[in-house]
Amino acid sequence: MKILTSTTGSKGFTLIELLIVLLIIGITASFATLGLNNLRPSEAQTLVKQLQNQIHRSQQSAQLKNINLRLIIKDNKSLVEQLNPTTLQWLENSEIEVIKWQDIVVDSSESVINISPNSHTSPFLFEIIDGNESYQLTAQ
Repeated sequence: MKILTSTTGSKGFTLIELLIVLLIIGITASFATLGLNNLRPSEAQTLVKQLQNQIHRSQQSAQLKNINLRLIIKDNKSLVEQLNPTTLQWLENSEIEVIKWQDIVVDSSESVINISPNSHTSPFLFEIIDGNESYQLTAQ
């Protein structure tokens, strides 16, 4: 069988062969992208992780600084307040960031969670609901 060559004598791929290879690479890349999107955590899972981190940071901060803190859940946000020992007023703690969410239901057994300097946290139960997903976060 004779191999076709151009008038200059060089051998190479035809345009059709190159287009088929690019098409196969494109289809493979689209399947890989779809697979990676399914690995991304949902908004509810992300919120659970953020609330866990906020509670943990609050416990650490209360213990290290020997202060009383409280975590408040209301109006689709979670914020940490610090008790001023001289005025006995609660002030927003700027070191621990506020978490905000939308389109996710957070049902809490307690709207205020107290965190003492010995890292003791008052009991609570959070139920995070987003569509057909539901998660619970508890402390006793």
